[in-house]
Amino acid sequence: MTTNATPWAVRATRKHGQTTVLYAALALSAPGEYALAQMAGWDARVAWLMPAVLSLYAAISASVAKAQKTTARALVGTPQEAEAKRRSANATWGALVALLIATAAQVAEHVLTTGATGTRAWVVIIVSAVPPLVAAHVLHIDPPMELEPAEVRETPAWVPQEAPQEPVGKPEPQLPAPPVEEPEKPILVTYREAADALDVAAETVRGWKAQGKIISYPGQGINNVLVDLRECQSVKARRSVSV
Repeated sequence: MTTNATPWAVRATRKHGQTTVLYAALALSAPGEYALAQMAGWDARVAWLMPAVLSLYAAISASVAKAQKTTARALVGTPQEAEAKRRSANATWGALVALLIATAAQVAEHVLTTGATGTRAWVVIIVSAVPPLVAAHVLHIDPPMELEPAEVRETPAWVPQEAPQEPVGKPEPQLPAPPVEEPEKPILVTYREAADALDVAAETVRGWKAQGKIISYPGQGINNVLVDLRECQSVKARRSVSV
C-alpha cells in the first residue's frame, strides 16, 4: 500500500529548522562580539551584552522590515498606502544598516584575533560574515504552505415565493432603489504575512481559521492557502476589546 505521507524528519525540519538555524547563527556570532567588546575595553560584566546589541538587533530589524513590507503591500490603494510605504522604506534601511554593523563587527574581531593576511584574510572575512547574514536572512524565509481542503459553503435552501397579488387601488409610485454598494475586496495574504502584519504568531492565525473565525482562500499553488487581512484585523480587534 503506497502512501504520500511526509517523512517525520522532513516535518520536523519544516517545523523547527528555521528557529534552529536562527539560534545557531546567533550563537556563532556571540563569542566574536563578546571578544570584540572586551578588546575595546568593556568590562566582562557588561561585554556579554554586545551580541544582543549587534547580531540580535540585526535579526530583529530584518523581521520588522519584513512585517512593514507585508503591511505596505496589503494597504495598496488605501489612504494609508503612503504612510505604510514610508515606514517600510525606513525599516528596510534600518535593517540594512544593522546588518552591516553586525557583519563588520564579526569581520573585525576575527581578522584582529587571527592576524590573517593575504588569501587567508579573505577566507576569515567571508566566513566571519556568514552568521549575521544567515541570522537576518532566515527571518525572511516563509514555511511551506499547508494544503487545506476548500471550504464547502452551504447553499441557502430555496424558499418558495408567494405569487404577487393584483393591486386593489391605484398603485403608488415606486421610488428608485438605492444603489447597492459593492463589498470590499479581500486583501489576501499568507498565514505568515497576516501574523507579521498583526504582530501575532502564525499559529494564532491558523487557530482563528480552525475556529471558523476567518475564511481561507485557495492560492495559486496546491499548497498555497490565503486569508483576508481585513478579516484577521477584525478578529484581533474583537479579542482586544474582550480582554
